[in-house]
Amino acid sequence: MEDRAVDPLADLPQYLRDILTQLPEDHTVALSETRGPSVPDVKKLSDRRKRYAYLLLTRHRLTQLLAECPGPCPDLILQRAEVYEALGYSELALADAYVSYTLCLVALDGPDVSDLEPVDSAGNPWPASDGDQSGNDSNPVALEHKYRSLVLMCRSAIILGVQTQAKLWIDEVLAVKRFIRRLNGEEPREPVRDIEEVVGDFSKYSTVYEDESKFHKCVKILRRDVKPTLFGWCQRQIFPWNEHEPDRMSREALIDINEKLHVAAPDLEVEISTLPTLAPSLNGGMQRLSVGEAKTCGFSTANCSSQLGLFAKRKLAPGATILRERSVLTAIRPHGEALCDACAADIEAIDREDRRYCAGCNIPFCSEKCQTAAKERYHRPNKEDYQTDEGYPPAEAPFCPGTSGNDDLHTLGRAESSTTPEWDLYFLLLSRTMQLAETQTLHPLDLFETKYLWGDFSPTPEVMDLPIKSGPKSLPYSVRHHVELPLQWFEVLMHSRERCRPYSATWLKKYDWWIIQTLFAKFRGVADAQQSTWTGKPEVAAVHPLWCLANHSCNPNVTWKPSGVRNLTVVRERVWERPDIPSQTAWEGIRAGEEIWNHYTDVQEKDYRERRGRLQAVLGGDCRCERCTYESKQS
Repeated sequence: MEDRAVDPLADLPQYLRDILTQLPEDHTVALSETRGPSVPDVKKLSDRRKRYAYLLLTRHRLTQLLAECPGPCPDLILQRAEVYEALGYSELALADAYVSYTLCLVALDGPDVSDLEPVDSAGNPWPASDGDQSGNDSNPVALEHKYRSLVLMCRSAIILGVQTQAKLWIDEVLAVKRFIRRLNGEEPREPVRDIEEVVGDFSKYSTVYEDESKFHKCVKILRRDVKPTLFGWCQRQIFPWNEHEPDRMSREALIDINEKLHVAAPDLEVEISTLPTLAPSLNGGMQRLSVGEAKTCGFSTANCSSQLGLFAKRKLAPGATILRERSVLTAIRPHGEALCDACAADIEAIDREDRRYCAGCNIPFCSEKCQTAAKERYHRPNKEDYQTDEGYPPAEAPFCPGTSGNDDLHTLGRAESSTTPEWDLYFLLLSRTMQLAETQTLHPLDLFETKYLWGDFSPTPEVMDLPIKSGPKSLPYSVRHHVELPLQWFEVLMHSRERCRPYSATWLKKYDWWIIQTLFAKFRGVADAQQSTWTGKPEVAAVHPLWCLANHSCNPNVTWKPSGVRNLTVVRERVWERPDIPSQTAWEGIRAGEEIWNHYTDVQEKDYRERRGRLQAVLGGDCRCERCTYESKQS
């Protein structure tokens, strides 16, 4: 029998096969390494394209090993964080490094820190116990690992611009370094020498792109900045390994969307719209980079890009309601009985006979439709009031605590005293998405509510045309909401469904950090919020996947009001017109074939700079609608 050649790339996902195939070199050695090529070895390669490809290979191998591991392994997690850093994904590096750091705290301070239990790659408790050690708090393996995790967290925080967090971690890095030196029996020395040593470790930083930060300069800026920033900015990108992002412009996508649109809006059609590409500049032309790295960007005429849009199939009269959409992808804070849990409608405005309540935990719904949608899609009732031995909801109804079960999942992100209510709402949208995905046994990015959302993603790097710089940082970023709260959320859920433990095979497939980042990018582009009439703080946010297909203009031809069921109504009169070309006729509505123009900010605001500023986080760049373009040229 004739022997057939074995394809060494056969066990790799398609994106990796495609990338490695484009590089003509022999990859046998790299492919033979269980964990993939190490970051130090990759850095020695002269070909930047090969470095990029091998880092992706190592990221894949490490993720596979983590999925096979019976618990979270600090060594593998920190190695993956280092790979993410080298790939230029600081937001992903910080998340992995934060978990690695948390596992070190568990090893050093005990299980009260976290319910996660660190193990080595073989599944044994980590770190291995040493009979000579007087206590866990001085384990040298855990301390050194904690130091390395903190250094990577600090570097990532500096690059992302979360200065407050970076300053706290820098101080902790110095404290850990001094503690390690003291354990090693070294004499105390001048604080400046410790700082120089730590800064030296910071500077051991490189990516496949040009260095994005000069760490000596950044650390000095951070340590003297009297008002460091709490929030930063990260990339919006379709990650190379993301195989869930559809071709939004494909015939199949248009058919899928239109099937659902025709139920909510019979007179509308989804088609491809040509829009100006938005310049990723902020604050009057200052691109958001690292601390001390802001550079003025020259403003240039935008190119055009294709996007989805809503179009009229027939004439639509002024005042006509042309879309009615009910969505369960909502966020409510604080959680109470005033609003429908599914669509966020005001319960007080609903007749008592129409109100419904969960048979398990008594949360309210405005109608039988919303109650049914909740039961089928994200909130199975715990009718029998079952609990696990630890008091958590059962696996079959993990999001319904019953009358007396653990309610931690529903309190996360809902503190009434929070000073970041808008950010809390984005986290709560993430929480609802995970509930939808887990209840329906779907990947979060395959839900219709999220699948076709516009995320203003920068292009995925091409190995044969690798850019000099990583993508622009246009997505608002918070360590608390992008890392800490999601980690806590899954630490609670795993008590009901063990498969959802962070870094389990299921978690890595459905809920890994890159998925969370992708969802935040999508929410920022389409979610809307409304304020509480009592406190004036943002109280409700929602994503309506059909409503948000209507592109933004500061001169819209439709309007809407926050409500449980989202409507689009044709404006009764023009919002704005060019003063030098006044219209000679009265507004008669939207003609057949014309695009529907929505609005994502207060279009009564006269100053285009104010409108653009409010839209930055939503659009990812300066609004270039007809009105903003005209008014900016006149200023």
